[in-house]
Amino acid sequence: MDKVKAIIVAIVIIAIVGIASMMYISANSHNTKIEVLSNSTLKNGDFVQIQLTDEYRNVYPGETVDIKILDDSGWGNKYNVTTDEDGTGAINLVAYENGNYTIYCNYNGTLFNKESRHIEPLVVDDGYN
Repeated sequence: MDKVKAIIVAIVIIAIVGIASMMYISANSHNTKIEVLSNSTLKNGDFVQIQLTDEYRNVYPGETVDIKILDDSGWGNKYNVTTDEDGTGAINLVAYENGNYTIYCNYNGTLFNKESRHIEPLVVDDGYN
C-alpha cells in the first residue's frame, strides 16, 4: 500500500510541476508582430522587406518567417526568410507579371515567442501593360 501512495504522490508532484511550467511559459511569452516595410506597389527587381518584432518593438534576429506571394487566381511562390540583426528579411521580386498579389507572412514562434501572421496586398507594376 505504501508503494501505491508513493506512486500517486509522485504523479501528483509531476503534474503540479508540469502545470506550473506551462503557466510560467505562458506568462513569459512575448507577442510577436510581422510588418511589411516595403511599399505596396513594387517593380520586378525590388525587394519585399519584412520585420519581426515584439510588442515593445524589440527585433528578433535569426528567426525564420515564411512568406507566400499569391496572385488573384491563387498561384504563387513560397519563400523562407531568416531575419538579420535588425529583425528584417527580404525577398527579391523576379519575373512577376503586372497585377495584384497578396503577401502572406507567417512566423511559427518559439517557446517564449508567440506565433504571428500578417496579410498585405501588393501590386506589381513595371510600367507596361
